[in-house]
Amino acid sequence: MFRKVIPTNIKVNNNLIKSYYSTNNYNEIKKIKLKNNNNPEDWIKVHDNVIMNTYGRVPNIIFKEGKDSWLTDMKNDKYLDFGAGIAVNALGHSNDGWVRSIKKQVGKLTHLSNLYYNEPAIELAKSLIDNSQFFDKVFFANTGTEANEAALKFAKKIGLSKDPNKTEIVAFTNGFSGRSMGSLSVTHKAKYREIYGPLVPGVHFAKYNDIDSIQQIINKNTCAIIIEPVQGEGGLEAATPEFMKHLYKLCKKNDVVMIVDEVQCGIGRTGQLWAHSRFAKHFKPDIMTLAKPLAGGLPIGAVLVNDTIAAAIKPGDHGTTFGGGPLVCAAANYTFNKIAKKKFLEEVREKGKYITDKLEDIKSKYPGVISEIRTVGGLFIGIKLTHPASKLVQFALDRKVLLISAGEDVVRLCPPLTVTYPEIDQLITIIDEYSKLNSKH
Repeated sequence: MFRKVIPTNIKVNNNLIKSYYSTNNYNEIKKIKLKNNNNPEDWIKVHDNVIMNTYGRVPNIIFKEGKDSWLTDMKNDKYLDFGAGIAVNALGHSNDGWVRSIKKQVGKLTHLSNLYYNEPAIELAKSLIDNSQFFDKVFFANTGTEANEAALKFAKKIGLSKDPNKTEIVAFTNGFSGRSMGSLSVTHKAKYREIYGPLVPGVHFAKYNDIDSIQQIINKNTCAIIIEPVQGEGGLEAATPEFMKHLYKLCKKNDVVMIVDEVQCGIGRTGQLWAHSRFAKHFKPDIMTLAKPLAGGLPIGAVLVNDTIAAAIKPGDHGTTFGGGPLVCAAANYTFNKIAKKKFLEEVREKGKYITDKLEDIKSKYPGVISEIRTVGGLFIGIKLTHPASKLVQFALDRKVLLISAGEDVVRLCPPLTVTYPEIDQLITIIDEYSKLNSKH
C-alpha cells in the first residue's frame, strides 16, 4: 500500500492533506499493481507520486537490466551506455566475474558492525595501499561525498591541533565534491549552494590552474586544499603539471593538508591507476578520496591518508555504519584487482587515444561544431561544443546511445573501461553524423 507519511508532531489541515492526495492522483496510484507489470507508463506514474523530484530523469525509459556496455529497457530496446552510471560501472554492467564475487560473498557475510574486523575490507585496504605511492592507511565510507566529508574533517582536526585559527579551506572554481553540507561548501556552482546557505564558513575558491589566484588565497590559516586532478562535473578541465607543482609548494610552505579528489577521475579512468600520477614528480598529497568505480556498481567510498593524518584520528573521531562492509568490499576487490593490471590500463589508454584521434578528425572535418577535445588520456574525454551539450546528448539518445553532459557545453565520455572497438565506432558514427548536420560549412 502506498501512503504519504505525515509527521505526528506537526499540526496539519485535513483539507490540505485531501487536496495533496487528490493532486497526486493517490487513489489512482493505489490501483496500479507493479508485480509483473511491464508497462513503463505505470511505473513512471507511480514513481512521480512516491519518489521526490530531485533528478531530471530521462523521460519514458525504464531500464530493467544491463550487460557489459548495454542497457535494456522495459520495451526490450537496447542502449549503448557511454556514461557508465557517471563513471561507476567500470567493468560494465553485470560483469561475470564481478557477479560471481558478489554471489560468493552474499552466501558468507554481507554486513558486520565496524566494531569487528572483516576480511574483504582488510584485503581491499592492503591492495589500495600497495598500489599507491603516498598513502599508508584507509578509511572506508559509502560514497564520494562521504569520502570528501571525512577528508575535510580529518584535515580540520590537523589544522586545529596546530592553531585554533587554522580552519580555512581552499577549493577551486568549477569543482564538485559532493552535496552534504561540508562537501557542498567546497563545491563551486552557485545553483547547488545558494539554496542551502549559510554553509561551512571559511571556504575560499581559487581559480583552477591559476597560480596567481592560489597565491593570493592560501595563508597561514588555511588547513586544507581540495582539488580534482581532472574536473568531472566542471567540463573535464585538467590541472596542469606547472600549477600542481606550485600548489604543492604553497601547501608545504603554509603547512596545508593537500586533498586530491579522485572520486570520478581515479582508478583507471585516465589510463593510469591514479589521475594524479601525472604529477608524481612534483607533489606528494596527504589525502586521496575515491568512490565511483571502486566497487564496480555498488556504493563505496575510500579515504587514503598518510601516516601523519592517520595518527591524528582516534577511535570515535569519525565513523559510518556501512562503510567497509564485507559485501561491497568483495565487489571492490574484484573490480580493483582487474583494473590495476598493467595490460588492462594499457588497453584503456589505447582505446582513449583511438577515440580522441577520431574526434579530432571530426572536429577538423566539420568546423563550427566541436571547439575542443579535452583529455589527459584514457576513457575520460570531454567534447566541448559551440552550443549546448544537451543537443548532442538528445541526438545520441534518439539513436539509443547514452551520453552525459559536464557543464553547459561539454559532453563527457566515460564509458565502461571494457568498452569494445565496435561499440566505440558506433558512437563515432553518431558524432560524425551530428557534426555533419550542424556544421557551418
